[in-house]
Amino acid sequence: MPLSRCDLAEFDRIAPEWDRLAASGGSPFLTSAWLASWWRAFAAEEGVALVLRAEDGALLAGGCFLEAGRGALRAATNAHTNDWGIVARDRESRQRFWAELAGLGHRKVGLEQLPDDEAGQVSAPRRALSSAGYWVAEESLEASPWMELPGSLEELLAGRSRNLRSQVGRRRRKLAGEGDLSLRVVEGGPTLGADLDAFFALEAAGWKGGEGTAIAADPALLDLYRGFAKAAAAGGWLRLYMLELNQSLVAADYGCVFDGCGYLIKTAFDEDLAQFAPGLVLRAGVLESSIGEGLASYDFLGGPDEYKLRWTDRLRERAALYAWGGRGAALPYTWRSRVRPGLKQARDLARNRIPGRGRRR
Repeated sequence: MPLSRCDLAEFDRIAPEWDRLAASGGSPFLTSAWLASWWRAFAAEEGVALVLRAEDGALLAGGCFLEAGRGALRAATNAHTNDWGIVARDRESRQRFWAELAGLGHRKVGLEQLPDDEAGQVSAPRRALSSAGYWVAEESLEASPWMELPGSLEELLAGRSRNLRSQVGRRRRKLAGEGDLSLRVVEGGPTLGADLDAFFALEAAGWKGGEGTAIAADPALLDLYRGFAKAAAAGGWLRLYMLELNQSLVAADYGCVFDGCGYLIKTAFDEDLAQFAPGLVLRAGVLESSIGEGLASYDFLGGPDEYKLRWTDRLRERAALYAWGGRGAALPYTWRSRVRPGLKQARDLARNRIPGRGRRR
């Protein structure tokens, strides 16, 4: 059967089918919990789900997209999307989905935040689009630090720097010396709304609030993160880690667990207590809790920030595909694949040569 279109109401109806496929996809960001929350927050008008069904009506594969106008189709992503891809029952269904999509004849297709290619999330669309005559450019995106979790926090720290081992113990003792220090893990329940409010307030009180990028500063972001938290809690995989000193929140993570992996989605700490490094104390507590829960791995998400690389050297790659079809496709392809990277390289070299700035590391 050819691809069919679903609006948001229909997507909500097929959520159980969708999530059966997403369960083997390895990412919470491919579930209906995330996608429906994101759709409501950012894409009420231009969002569409394309689905592939078997002759008996069973869902074989599906993906959420944005119809960007003038014949363009792109993945339903923005700066708050960590992974994107399609869900599929098996390899054959994945290949069929992309072959059908490539045959729709869009002028441009943009697919961003594609995770590593173990499940064919990059190679399958690239092959299908190329076979259909598209000019396809692939770009590497920022990689995310992640780790396999050992049997204990002590074992994890034993493999890291002496400085980190020393700081974790010293900072935790120093912060605990200020009063009653505890880590509370919230998976849902009657306090969820209040706990989310406390997290959003803590984040807004820091530098993100000053720059206007905090979740609380944008109603769409509040809708996204409240909606996802509610859906993830219903599924049993929401995790809010609340580090409290004398019952006051000093650091917190908004995260989740999925398919044996812990995910750090958002984090915040009381910047007035920076001398005690509450973020470091929280990170040690979260990893210890994740190990105690029996998780196999932990994904920091986002880019390779220094505070993440203190804990792991491993990176998970992501990619983007851009494809153009029809007359004139060679021009945007050449710009994206050759001219643009060359200009970026020249700009980076020029910055490194500015007197007094030194070489970038």
